[in-house]
Amino acid sequence: MSDFIAHLQRRVEDAKRDLDAVNAQIQKANADRLMLMADLEGFERTLSAEMRIQGVSPVASLDSTANGTPAKNGTVAHGEVNKAEFARQFIRDNPTGLLPRDIFRGFQKAEIPIAKAYIYALVQRLERQGAIRQRRDKWYPVLESDKPDLTSEP
Repeated sequence: MSDFIAHLQRRVEDAKRDLDAVNAQIQKANADRLMLMADLEGFERTLSAEMRIQGVSPVASLDSTANGTPAKNGTVAHGEVNKAEFARQFIRDNPTGLLPRDIFRGFQKAEIPIAKAYIYALVQRLERQGAIRQRRDKWYPVLESDKPDLTSEP
């Protein structure tokens, strides 16, 4: 073999070794990233639950605590607000009833990106859960006193 071919083979082996080392670093960094994301999500959920228990509005406080930077897909990157919880709370705060377009405007006002179609999916899910009910095209919160008591025996 010529010296040039041997030199190229060594260069290829060196490049493969360097690539393997970098791939190992990337895998470790991705594992670390996933672990940190899981930790962050857990802390955010705990914070949200504690804020609910303390009676603090989660949306107002999340604006100041979450980073709220838009991700590439247009959603809020990891300071993400639970959209179902936001809709539930928003409807609860408006006992006079809301149209779906009012709910959509509430999301826009809170600067939470959401598709119009997802509003209808949320409303249907919340209705199935018994959190809201519909009367004359408006959605109303179901109060705790209006919910049936499933714990009592007939």
